[in-house]
Amino acid sequence: MKSSKLLFASSIMFYVFYDIVSTIAASKYLGTFDYEKSLILKASYNAAGMAGFILIKLLFSLMALYLAYLLIERFHKFRGVGLGMLAGATCAGLFVGTSNFNIMLNGSSFWIMGMDSGTIAALIIILCAVGGFLLMPSNSPAKGA
Repeated sequence: MKSSKLLFASSIMFYVFYDIVSTIAASKYLGTFDYEKSLILKASYNAAGMAGFILIKLLFSLMALYLAYLLIERFHKFRGVGLGMLAGATCAGLFVGTSNFNIMLNGSSFWIMGMDSGTIAALIIILCAVGGFLLMPSNSPAKGA
């Protein structure tokens, strides 16, 4: 199986499903959804309850991850960006999901240097995408050759 398909599957598993399950568990534990930082997810929850949250999380996350996958498969110049985004989404999903479960274990999500877990997750994805772009070898011949 290609690495792009494995990364796509792992990003869906962790960034989408692990985050959904951990968010539901944390909100049930707290008895509120007010701790959610995403305005879109919070608005969808307020409009349609947990089903609205799940629907919007699935819809937006799967679209974003599929676009990253398309960067790998269709736009070879940006293959590194797509690989970085999917790897970053996998790591970010693990981080945010674990942070949500930490709410139940220790009463708080993860905060690092004054940043909440959602901000850290966004930074992880961005840094991985930039790193993927910078580390991807160029297919162009050397100048002067």
